[in-house]
Amino acid sequence: MTTTIRVPGQIRRHVLKAGKSNSSQPGWVDLYAACQAGDSELKRQGMNTLNTIELHLTNAAIGSALDIARSWLDSDNGNNVMAGKSMLKFELEYEPDDPREIRHAIKMPKSIAGYFEPKYGHPSPYKGESEVIKADMERMSWTATGAQGRVRAETLGLILNKMDRLKYHDHSAVARASKKFVDTFTEPYERTQRLISGYLSMAEGEDQAPDFMGAIHSRDEVEAEPKRLVIIACGGKKSDAPGRIPAEERYTGNYFNACREASEVMDGPTMVLSAKYGLISLTEEIENYDVRLGDKGSVRLGSVKQQVEKLGLEDAKVTVLGGEKYVKAVRQVWPDAEAPLKGGIGQQLKQLAGIYGGEVLEDDEHQAQESEEERPERIYQTKLQEIGYLPGRNQPKTRRIWFGGKAGKANPHPGQWVKAEVTYIGEGEYAINRLGTDDELMTCRLRNLIHWGPLNDPNREPEFVKQFARWDEQPAAVEKDEPQRMYKVPENWIELAEEGNTPQARAYWKRRCEEYRKTGK
Repeated sequence: MTTTIRVPGQIRRHVLKAGKSNSSQPGWVDLYAACQAGDSELKRQGMNTLNTIELHLTNAAIGSALDIARSWLDSDNGNNVMAGKSMLKFELEYEPDDPREIRHAIKMPKSIAGYFEPKYGHPSPYKGESEVIKADMERMSWTATGAQGRVRAETLGLILNKMDRLKYHDHSAVARASKKFVDTFTEPYERTQRLISGYLSMAEGEDQAPDFMGAIHSRDEVEAEPKRLVIIACGGKKSDAPGRIPAEERYTGNYFNACREASEVMDGPTMVLSAKYGLISLTEEIENYDVRLGDKGSVRLGSVKQQVEKLGLEDAKVTVLGGEKYVKAVRQVWPDAEAPLKGGIGQQLKQLAGIYGGEVLEDDEHQAQESEEERPERIYQTKLQEIGYLPGRNQPKTRRIWFGGKAGKANPHPGQWVKAEVTYIGEGEYAINRLGTDDELMTCRLRNLIHWGPLNDPNREPEFVKQFARWDEQPAAVEKDEPQRMYKVPENWIELAEEGNTPQARAYWKRRCEEYRKTGK
């Protein structure tokens, strides 16, 4: 049985130079034969023999190639270091004979990564630990957003012991992230430990050693179904890197990163709902694309349902972090999916920061789109009661507005603008729903501050709004033969008069009609 893997040209050249019988490793002969075949194929195509090419490798051959890659990480040759790192991406494809060499892909959010990261200029926190632990922690990737890498069982056990203590940390984000890490990796760690015990027992000559090799080769099949699944929306801002790269590297926008950070402190594994690829893991490699959910060429609902059935996630308890389109799509598969994010993008970024316990990221995707999308001509930040023409107990008709989210000191700027309608729901409360749907954006009272704008209905603007009208417009010419006591009024004046039949409204419309007669506006 072979696995197809992209092997860098540096490693192929090294193997071919070393010769067929230069190493005593069990997989060397297989690796040498595969490198020869790849070299011949590149020559046949007239390509440079240092190009990366896919090779069909046996498990033992993968092990030999990984040994070369690990030995090159400390090389002074930059090309060798890059080739080694490229090859080590396939560590999880290798099934070693010694289960102590099994690697586990781990990831920590920044809320807990700082407790493990070696600090420059400080003594190593792993002084006195084994060489295995030191090597694994040195090869971890430490970034501003956290840490990730592939570690052996000995190192994973050390991390889990410390995470067990961090579960009771005073900071809620640290406690949540630690608990999730422990819940995710305890079972794989214990399974590997059982394999190691069986391997060591067999090495000592015990008659009834467990079938650890069979367990190794079937370890992907025995993983329990996740009790909870977190689905995050893909991002519109993407990396321009050519070819295929992991999804978590392809999406580069702050909104995606905030969703990913929040998902890391929530219960359950994380998957991405991609507009093109459907339901994918964070590590799945994808190409760049420019498709939005629901557009022509985007993934169909039927395809997503097939993915869910294939993964056995039909009964998962799902939490979705994303906008309205993604929530609706997810709920067509899981009707009871939880959606904790409300309001516009700006407000959602604040809610996400509250979940992962960090600073609020700026919206770097939608600000550029605002000029291209529909939005109100005039924007206000007032109490709900100042909008005017609101529905009431005896006036059920809704009021249509542009809605930009909750306002106030904590929300000085509007979020994503949506067309909405205000409905009176009783006991002094109003519901602001997305226009034409039951999607509730906010529930508020008359004294609550909101960002809003008029929705193509200037005759329903409150009195204070008139002072913001454009004064640079020239009045229309007045016809000389027009009767002096005749008034021109808007076509819907009867409807407006019926809704506002109060002394104040009558006085207001008298002024408006006089203005209309004089200016024609």
